[in-house]
Amino acid sequence: MPIIFRKNIKNHGVLGVWKITESVDDMLSMIQFSEEDYVTFEKFKIKSRQAHWLAYRLAARQLLDPDEACNFFYDSHGKIHFSNLNYQISVTHSGIYAGVIISRSHYVGLDIEKLGDRIGGLADKFLMEEELKNLPLDNRQRYLTVLWSAKEALYKLFGKPKVQFDRDIFLSPFELKRKGVFNGRIDNYGVVRDYVLEYEFSDDDEYVLVHCSDENMEAKSKNEKSDS
Repeated sequence: MPIIFRKNIKNHGVLGVWKITESVDDMLSMIQFSEEDYVTFEKFKIKSRQAHWLAYRLAARQLLDPDEACNFFYDSHGKIHFSNLNYQISVTHSGIYAGVIISRSHYVGLDIEKLGDRIGGLADKFLMEEELKNLPLDNRQRYLTVLWSAKEALYKLFGKPKVQFDRDIFLSPFELKRKGVFNGRIDNYGVVRDYVLEYEFSDDDEYVLVHCSDENMEAKSKNEKSDS
């Protein structure tokens, strides 16, 4: 189905979530992509992974001008980019959803996570000691899922290797609601940056979405990158 959730990101971007109800064959009939992309697609042998890959590409095309072609590539760090547009993009997928955030001028990060019980056993793997001390007694699993999703979103935004969740990304405590904001910080090899993260639970209360953007630094254009 088309995008079921759409949100403007201040004055520079847009976010969309696609609910996957189509078969892989149906989605293939809805999209055209390069021969190189098709070679990549055929590498995925699991149907659910093929569906996710197709869904966030379809979502990106719906968020952009219908007449605006969009092609993608992944850099050496695994971060997705438009190859033909001077926009920033981040993608995510979990369960029956795929999401895309696009910005005309700022680096962005997006993550969707399905709620579950496994996250409790992983807390000390991705949280700092101070973050562990800040965990609430109530709704602990939900809170932990938001934290994990937030660190994933910041990791995607930052787009650099060797960023460790339990060492380089710190999240400030917050009061858990159905949707809200809280602060995060990346401190990686002398680079310290602060961010505001926004989260929201799905209507069925089975997923959480977190997104962020670097409001303090505009993204370089492709021409600027090639000159550097």
